[in-house]
Amino acid sequence: MALNQKVLQKKRAKKAEQRKASKNQARSASGILSFSREWAASAQAPIADVLVPKTLFDTGMGNVWFSRQCADGRYALSIFLVDTYCLGIKNALYAIVTPSDYTARLDHLRRSFGKDFEREHPAYARKLVERAVAYARDLGFDPHPDYHIAKVIFGDADATACPTRLAFGRDGKPFYVCGPNDTPTQQRRILKQLEKRCGSNGFNFLIMDDHDPDSDQVM
Repeated sequence: MALNQKVLQKKRAKKAEQRKASKNQARSASGILSFSREWAASAQAPIADVLVPKTLFDTGMGNVWFSRQCADGRYALSIFLVDTYCLGIKNALYAIVTPSDYTARLDHLRRSFGKDFEREHPAYARKLVERAVAYARDLGFDPHPDYHIAKVIFGDADATACPTRLAFGRDGKPFYVCGPNDTPTQQRRILKQLEKRCGSNGFNFLIMDDHDPDSDQVM
């Protein structure tokens, strides 16, 4: 009889855990759906800040910041880590944050990179990011998966309204610079793809042992 009671208690505990897990999944799904709606709506909010590194095409790597202020005072923010030399969008971040969090992130950006960032027209930022994606795709490299959600921030910004001509690669060729998080396997895969697409003399690369990690990170 005691044994049966223990079995019954275990079954009840298991069912309780299953109900709890089911509720948590429902809350998670509801939260994701709510954020998706907010994120889609934020693309219509007034633009707050559009910042691009002045030296982006000289260094080949940098963060493009694009934000909008929502009706409730919060900020919708996307940051794209752009590799203008080869890989396009290496990383992407998107979030809806409070005003205090937004200010803290912006201050961190300016402390980390000084006066390198300058305000740009939304059309220029969108054109820059999308052309970087197109350049990399032509070489055989897809953008970071989160790019597809982060790009929603562009909303009605019209890339075709930007007359600036953009030249990717360096000295007319793709130039792969190994990042601090690129594993040897990734390096080989990238170099193999470049050789397949461009030929052995159609690209350049640089593998560094002491790469500055701060230059290859999204905030």
